[in-house]
Amino acid sequence: MAQQDSGHDEWVNAWAETAQAAPMPKAEPFAVAPVVLQHVAQPTPVVPPDQLMRDIAEIERVRDALAAQPAPVFAKGRTQALTAPARTTDAVPVVIGGVLALVMLTVFGAAAAMTKLVR
Repeated sequence: MAQQDSGHDEWVNAWAETAQAAPMPKAEPFAVAPVVLQHVAQPTPVVPPDQLMRDIAEIERVRDALAAQPAPVFAKGRTQALTAPARTTDAVPVVIGGVLALVMLTVFGAAAAMTKLVR
């Protein structure tokens, strides 16, 4: 059987011999032109020396105006307009979630036990 295998893959040896017989052409190195970086001066924004003080004064003015306003009190009708009315009581989703949790715990526990038994 070893004789049959060596005859079957003989083309690989013939290909390797021809590949070694023909020399690979040498690649010529290419010259890289030197890159000259030119520094371009970026224009700096002109900021008045008192700009920070003007910004702080504006922030303080707006802060004080917001602090002077009364706290918003929403009417009951207004907050209900933002939410959908409940169709069920609060206990129903809790019970359904608990039942689903127990079922999943049982199913995955049984699956884990079965995989341990198979090994």
